[in-house]
Amino acid sequence: MFLYGFFRRDYGAAGLFDIAGEGLLGYNQILVAMVTLTLFVPCVAQFSVVCKERGLRQGVLVFVLSVTIAFTTGFVTALMLGVV
Repeated sequence: MFLYGFFRRDYGAAGLFDIAGEGLLGYNQILVAMVTLTLFVPCVAQFSVVCKERGLRQGVLVFVLSVTIAFTTGFVTALMLGVV
C-alpha cells in the first residue's frame, strides 16, 4: 500500500478503500493507516522535483525524515487507539 502511495498517492488511498470494503481491517487500523499514508513520502514526481531543485542529498534527507515522521506518528496513533 505504501509503495502504491509512493508511486501515486491516490492509489494508496484506493488500496485502503478496498481493504476496508473487504472488512480486513478495523476502524482504528484504517485510521492509523490513513494517518501514516498522509504523512508518508510524497509521490515519485514530488520526490524527483525536490532532488532536481535541492539536490540528491536533500531529496534523500526529505525522504528519510518523511518516513521517520510518518511511521513514528502512526505508531503513536496506534498506541493511543489501542491497536498495538
